[in-house]
Amino acid sequence: MTSQPNLAAYEALINEPNLALAMAIASGAGKLLLDRPDDLGVTTKSTATDVVTLMDQRAEAFIVAELGTHRPDDAILGEEGANKTGTSGFQWVIDPIDGTVNYLHKVPHWCVSIGLMEENTGLAMAGVVYVPVLDHMYISSRGLGAWVVDGGQPRELKVSNCADLSQALMGTGFGYSSTRRASQARVLQEVLPKIADIRRLGSCAVDLCLVADGVLDGYYERGVNAWDHAAGELIAREAGALSSGLFGNPIGNDMIVVANPAIHGDLVAILEANQADRD
Repeated sequence: MTSQPNLAAYEALINEPNLALAMAIASGAGKLLLDRPDDLGVTTKSTATDVVTLMDQRAEAFIVAELGTHRPDDAILGEEGANKTGTSGFQWVIDPIDGTVNYLHKVPHWCVSIGLMEENTGLAMAGVVYVPVLDHMYISSRGLGAWVVDGGQPRELKVSNCADLSQALMGTGFGYSSTRRASQARVLQEVLPKIADIRRLGSCAVDLCLVADGVLDGYYERGVNAWDHAAGELIAREAGALSSGLFGNPIGNDMIVVANPAIHGDLVAILEANQADRD
């Protein structure tokens, strides 16, 4: 028997002003991105496999403009070059398309990610990850839990109860440079025999939301940026996940590890033993 959602908690969450704004903007960006032109204007960034499309840029411009209208005093950091200073002490960290290669190839696992951080502490305040093709809107605000709105129906998110790493389904991702990928392949050879299986879906933000939903039991990756995890990491933590880097470090470009509490330590131990935070 399916339990009824705590709608009072959900209403409190979606009425939080920062989150409500992020939800509205993410929805608007999603509609823009679904109306894709025949020519996506594909160019490359760091390597030939690190692509950006005209739609990444259009979506970021849309998000920046909306934030400028509603929150002109806030700072903004975006993947495609948005870098606005602010005076409020708050910073929006945005990825207009997390999973651009998926978007390019019409794989549905791409999203709009919008996170709000406190600049002086770096703590996440609110996060939205919207998957337009699936119409899944993952949302969270600090201390108010995490939910997904699936086709208009809200559902509270909770991490899995998998307590045995050998039975865990894990998510990960790979970098763009050949050196980074070779290192990640080395680590994968050590991780894969010790878990049930692994998935590489192509979007850090989506993977983190799947950890929050108990679909994945954990996720790790080296080389992700703030805009990749600003929203999704908060959503996962508010759903009960633990998050960290390696060797006592916080999450960052070197490593992010997010998993349910029962297996987080075991996953970290394997990654540390294989120096997964180094190329």
